[in-house]
Formats: sequence, C-alpha cells, structure tokens
Amino acid sequence: MPHSAPDIYATPQVGKLLADEARVLGPLLARCTGEHGLHLTAAAEAPTPAIPLLGHWATVRVAGASLGGDVKASGLERLPFVDDAFGVVILSHALETTSRQDNLLDEAIRVLAPGGMLAITGIHPVGLWSPWVARHSHRGPRPRLTWPWWWSQRLVRDDFELSMPKRLGNPWPRATGQPFAETVLGGGYLLLARKKRPTALTLRPRPVAVPAPMSGTLASGARRNARQKLS
Repeated sequence: MPHSAPDIYATPQVGKLLADEARVLGPLLARCTGEHGLHLTAAAEAPTPAIPLLGHWATVRVAGASLGGDVKASGLERLPFVDDAFGVVILSHALETTSRQDNLLDEAIRVLAPGGMLAITGIHPVGLWSPWVARHSHRGPRPRLTWPWWWSQRLVRDDFELSMPKRLGNPWPRATGQPFAETVLGGGYLLLARKKRPTALTLRPRPVAVPAPMSGTLASGARRNARQKLS
C-alpha cells in the first residue's frame, strides 16, 4: 500500500512543482514594482519568485479555515490588510485548500493595487497529477482542484487584463529530475492577470473671477475706483 502524506504540499513531488512555478514566475514578474508583495500559499515552505523591484513579501499560509505564516487569523474573515496594499499578489495553490474559494479571491483582488499583477497557480485537474492527489490525500483534507478557465472568467468580470493560462511543471509527479517550465501536459497551471487602473477623466479648467483684496487704508472713493478698473 503506498505511503500517504496528510499534507501533500509537504511532499517532494509538490515541492518540485512549486520550485518550477517560481522559476517561471520570476521573469514574468521581473518588472513589477511596489513596497510589498503578498504570497498566499498552501505550503508551509514555498519559494517566492525573485522580483528585484519589489520591496518585501508578506507570506500567508492558507489551510482550510485558518491562516498562518506572517498572519495568524481565520480564513473565514477578511484579510487583515488595507485596500490596494500590494503591487503583486500570488495565490500559490491557495485556492485549492481554502474553505471559501470565491471569498479568498475577492480578498486578493481587494488588497491588490490598481495596475498590480495577480498570479494564480494550482494543480491542473486533468492529467496524471489528479489521481496522485486523490491517492495521497485520503487521510487528510483533499484539495479542490479547479480549472484555470473558471478563474479566467471570474477575473474578466472583475475587469482584469489576462494572459493565456499556461501549463507547467512535470507531466507526472516526480521529486527529482530536470526543471520543467511550460509543457503541454504539465501538472500545474499558471494564470497571470493585471488589475486595470481606474479611468482618469481629463477635466477642462474653467476661469473663475477672484476679487483682488483691497487695502483698508484707502478712502471709500479710491476703493470704488479701483474696483471699477479691475472689473
């Protein structure tokens, strides 16, 4: 009987897939700027892509109805961050493990700054990884594998600019081997989207007559003559 790990995101197979995803994400996000990035991840130890123009990362582990890592909170509540706080938000398999997928995506959109990048990664439900996930997670919570198309439609409704979803990583679960980038039958997928900036309306300036202040030391007749000349 094969050994079953309660947490598949702690296995070497998924660890290699996470490394492949970070390797692909790095160049795609290289020009992103901002003071902070948010990494929502299903793994206790997940690599973040190297983004030279980004200041700092906040890492939050998503597991069912709880949040861990840099934030200790309930996954049923709003993320404890203000609106438009992050230039980059990465959902690294987080939508697979949260108990409220739509709510977590809503929160990721809320804290993402206008013009910022949102990246979603996950295990593709079609391929050799899906039965492996089912077999290795029957002793613990089973991830909810979702189609990237579903999230694409959702982000289009929320006025995001999307790139085509990519499949990446090894086609079958392996703990070793050469690094994999984009492959047609890759075990993981990547969806990248940019949050559009609000439309800036150009306002035409209107001239407004501003009365010139008059000195109180002049006589009343002098002030009246000065006002007439100004008008």
